[in-house]
Amino acid sequence: MSYGGYGGYMPPPGGIPQWGPPNPFTTSFQASLVPGASRFGNQTVVDKVPAEMLGLIDPHWYQFAPMNPLWHSLLGVAMVIFVITSLTGNGVVMSVFMSTKALRTPANLLVVNLAFSDFFMMFTMGPPMIINCYYETWVFGKYSCRVNSISS
Repeated sequence: MSYGGYGGYMPPPGGIPQWGPPNPFTTSFQASLVPGASRFGNQTVVDKVPAEMLGLIDPHWYQFAPMNPLWHSLLGVAMVIFVITSLTGNGVVMSVFMSTKALRTPANLLVVNLAFSDFFMMFTMGPPMIINCYYETWVFGKYSCRVNSISS
């Protein structure tokens, strides 16, 4: 695969190879798989991606229409609820374990380890997800995108 100077996907000569059975949703669209061209009136899910990050986007995503902003709002609200619930619940579990000496058994250590892992995961991954839902795209740059994808 070759990438153009603007970071977009350039189809190979002869078109895009198709694996598996033909997909009725992409028959005439497969040959025009380039940024900005889609069956959704020149709108794709990639339209809001910053220009410096277009090289990180797989060509597969250029064939989908943009999401309704309502879904971003609903996901953001759900993530706020999940983050608050997770941080509170796991914080209570770790606090009770640390303050009660009778609970310090090997079995409970596993539970606290899971609570700590979940707490740390929601503490580090929840806020970027909520911010992404607000802006409807990744706003933290190319490097943090790669770090986030590796650590998620």
